[in-house]
Amino acid sequence: MLSGKRRYVIGVLSPVVGGYYFGRVLAGIARTVRPDGHRVVAVQTYPADLERDQFPDRPPGTAAVSLGQLDGVIVITTAVNEATLLRIDDDGTPIVLVSERTASIDAPVVTPDNEGGTRAAVEHLIAHGHREIGFLGNLRQADIVERHEAYLATLVAHGITPRPEWLYRTADNQEASAATVAQALVGGPGLPTTATVAATDRNAIGFSRALCAQGLSLPGDQAIIGFDHSEAGARVRPRLASVDPHHDQVGELAVSLLLARIRGERVAGQHLSRSTLVTRESCGCLDARAGTLLEGLPAQEGSTAWRRLGEVARATFDGAEARLGPGADLDSWLRGVQRLFRSAAALGQAPTQATLTSLAESTRALRPHPEALEQLIPALRSVEEEFRAQVRSGQVPAVPGERPSPPSRAARARAVTHTATDVLVALSAGCTQTLLARSGQLERTIGDQYELDLDLLHGDGRAIRALTWLPRAHRGPATLALWTDVEVAPLPGAAPAPGPVNGARTLEIVGTTAASRKATALVGTHLPVSKFPPPALAGEGVVFVVPVTFGQSDWGMLAIGGGVDTHATSSRDKYDHWAAMVAVALDREARLTSLQQQQAALAEAAARERALVLDLRTEVERNALVQDVALEGSWDWDIATGQVFYSRTWRALVGLPDDASCTGIEEWTGRVHPQDVRAVQIAIARQLAGATEPLDLEHRLLAADGREMWVRCRATTVTDDAGIRARMIGVLMDVTGMPARERRGVAR
Repeated sequence: MLSGKRRYVIGVLSPVVGGYYFGRVLAGIARTVRPDGHRVVAVQTYPADLERDQFPDRPPGTAAVSLGQLDGVIVITTAVNEATLLRIDDDGTPIVLVSERTASIDAPVVTPDNEGGTRAAVEHLIAHGHREIGFLGNLRQADIVERHEAYLATLVAHGITPRPEWLYRTADNQEASAATVAQALVGGPGLPTTATVAATDRNAIGFSRALCAQGLSLPGDQAIIGFDHSEAGARVRPRLASVDPHHDQVGELAVSLLLARIRGERVAGQHLSRSTLVTRESCGCLDARAGTLLEGLPAQEGSTAWRRLGEVARATFDGAEARLGPGADLDSWLRGVQRLFRSAAALGQAPTQATLTSLAESTRALRPHPEALEQLIPALRSVEEEFRAQVRSGQVPAVPGERPSPPSRAARARAVTHTATDVLVALSAGCTQTLLARSGQLERTIGDQYELDLDLLHGDGRAIRALTWLPRAHRGPATLALWTDVEVAPLPGAAPAPGPVNGARTLEIVGTTAASRKATALVGTHLPVSKFPPPALAGEGVVFVVPVTFGQSDWGMLAIGGGVDTHATSSRDKYDHWAAMVAVALDREARLTSLQQQQAALAEAAARERALVLDLRTEVERNALVQDVALEGSWDWDIATGQVFYSRTWRALVGLPDDASCTGIEEWTGRVHPQDVRAVQIAIARQLAGATEPLDLEHRLLAADGREMWVRCRATTVTDDAGIRARMIGVLMDVTGMPARERRGVAR
């Protein structure tokens, strides 16, 4: 990195921050800015606890996280609504959009080559002899609309008139909705097509599985090509042919354009990255082959074997790992392989073991796709044949330092063959190491998630906030910040948190693993959401900001420094899991704290009431003092007169207005669920008969508005001066939705 060069903070607003689409776009962004030391803040705008296949078209709500400290913003698909885009643009912050357009702002748009990729897929199916070709997808997303339009145009260009029934509309981009379409077709009119282009791999996988489950064969009854080149497509049977839009290169192009805008350069319009068609068994091909498209144009005919190897490598390698430093890129890898073959063809030299080991390591570092080796083998064999032909013809390019008398042509031809074998062994080692590493990473992730879940569910409030539950292997900084306008169960001795400042939501930093003096000094401070996370807590590289949400709970934000997950089939990332589990743990803490406070208040009220019965004689004075106790859901029954005093919170609990006339015990017992009435009657009778233990039971209760709720009733009976049972006081608590083991834990 050049000294004195300015470092920027690049914001990425993304629906989620992992998976083969969003994760790969982020990986491309991070890889591009890393050499110059720019920092990336990736903000997830969708909740952390979305259901497995749930992915709404628009975010349910957008917090302005980090927007006050970004030099530029990349917005991926439907991450934010138009109002947020306008606010960012009005602030003068440069914006680049990915796969989504808006007429409201003048910002460049980066998309994969949807047109070229789809055209290649349709033409490939036509080459297999198909004429009735369908399109499967959700036409509410800009990328998919482009793919559908390219599908239509390609059919027309080949003299095929598209028919309305060839469009298979799905509800979303997921597997389940595509499976529903397939089931409806097979169970109804039948498939009107012999082949289908799917808008996403997940649509394609769900569609193909449903067809196979109903007795159809692929590609015999229906050939299928997907779009995304996800690893899941390589694992299904038959393996899924797919268009690879190179999502990481979309990210690279997007951040390059954003940096140009930050520097003041004029950048606008739509920009395309390249696409690659990867053919497999689902389209009718017996092997896996890659055909590259550059800006929508197919590779030139008659390309050399060497060019073919480069195309295959670009299609099957994801990119280099940062820790390997300069030279760990695809061009360096290709030059290294070429040097080995040239040395063999010109000098008869076989590669050394050290060279082969280095080649295996650089292959691993380029993160080969699962079927990379399968595609590289025929490409390398073609390179071998090309070099052998050069040896036979005497047209081998010279190598610097070549010996005056090289070995015979036969010896050099043998050296080329041996080199090809050695290179294939090295590539096999590199690809195998990658697969083993992914398997080990998955095993570690499962173990880490299990330990993390247990730590969070058993941890107290201090442990949750101190982030002691983080996996031991995690090395990046992590920070937990909670909204100050949410009722959080306070820790003992803690001051109440302030509410929003001037209507803007604020966060309190409650814990961090960042070890610097500046970082630790920030714990306990409050800051606007637009300033989170502050630089002292973010560290270098990429920091992910994920909402701490679960169900209806929204506790705050979790900022985590770490690596991008690009291999998950779905969009879900481990950081999603962490944030959702933190929300669950905070929910549990709040409920337990509330019940413990109610239990303590009940015990205190019982002691006060016992003393009041002995000293006070008038009903007015006693009711006034009971009101002063201000218990949630409290009630006071004068057994002699039959009159019951119900507090305002008790009335609210059962859905009654403050001024409702209710003075009889039937206001409670008459609302008890019919199946629980007998248990309640027995418990009350035991108290009146002189039971020494307080009344404590759970039952169902029907509120005034028709809701059925689970409540816990605790009550104590007190005697008057003559030792006669004169008063029963108690409290009713809403425990709906709380697991029974937690309620029992409170009782103990």
